[in-house]
Amino acid sequence: MLQSCSGLSALLSQHSLVAWLLQAALLAGRSNKAVVCREEFSQAVLRSVAGIEKKRSILQGTEKDVVARHEVGHALVSTAVSKLLPGSAPVQKLSIIPRTGGALGFTYIPPNTEDRALMFDSEIRGQLAMLMGGRAAEQLTCSSVSTGAVDDIRRATDLALRSVSEFGLSAAVGPLNVGVLAAGGADDGAWLMRDNGNMAKLVEAEVKALLGGALAVAVEVIVANKGIHDGLSALLTKQERVEGEALNRWLEHVQIPDILKEYVVQGALPTPNELQAAAAVPHLQMNFAVKQLKEAAEAAAAAFRLGAVEPAASPAAVAFEAAL
Repeated sequence: MLQSCSGLSALLSQHSLVAWLLQAALLAGRSNKAVVCREEFSQAVLRSVAGIEKKRSILQGTEKDVVARHEVGHALVSTAVSKLLPGSAPVQKLSIIPRTGGALGFTYIPPNTEDRALMFDSEIRGQLAMLMGGRAAEQLTCSSVSTGAVDDIRRATDLALRSVSEFGLSAAVGPLNVGVLAAGGADDGAWLMRDNGNMAKLVEAEVKALLGGALAVAVEVIVANKGIHDGLSALLTKQERVEGEALNRWLEHVQIPDILKEYVVQGALPTPNELQAAAAVPHLQMNFAVKQLKEAAEAAAAAFRLGAVEPAASPAAVAFEAAL
């Protein structure tokens, strides 16, 4: 599970920040400190988002190895993304010791020290890639894929959907709020009746394309850093927790594939050919990702043919045309 608080301050409520500060003050008091430091604040954030760490890992055998590989996948993609986006916080801690919040393991990225009121489109795509890092690592390095990415996928889907339907960051959908549009405004929903669900299909296609792209670029990061992934996964499996300088020595050598830079910084989605190339990697099953992109292309093309929205020269639209 990726526990990233970096770049999310713009989406946090004042109540969440106050709760974190109070928890940090309590932790500082228990240590007889007169001042709340970053260490206490980080611990407070972790307790809030993931629960209290248990005494030891309950994982054994294959499950322990899979969770370790999953978390290191998050760490590698998060590190690569942080090298592309100035001001991004580095991965601070890896653990496969379960917490009371239900997570079997976690990758912790501390909050930004600066106050933020906005998230940028590159940061959103970076978050999507980071969230897909665990699933990408499982697909590439494990004999079968587990359910460990369930929360990552939920969060990624929510963020992708909001970026398309609320934030106006999809050129194909346009700078509109889909929820308000679907409500029909002053005509009490008459627009929705005329649309016949075409806008919903287009939104779904854009979300699928974003998520399929995020998974594909995450896979490429794992491929480019296979040696680091194998070594750090073995260390995490043995020690159950890796942090500080020991973790930095592994992550400082992470390489950034061009496809990640194109996706995060430029907003370019991987082409079907690039997805097929990823599928050719030994032990990697990318058929589902390829299938998703093709379905997205077909859904978007159908929406365009029905006249719901005029085609736009967005990265997603280009990928849709290539897929067809």
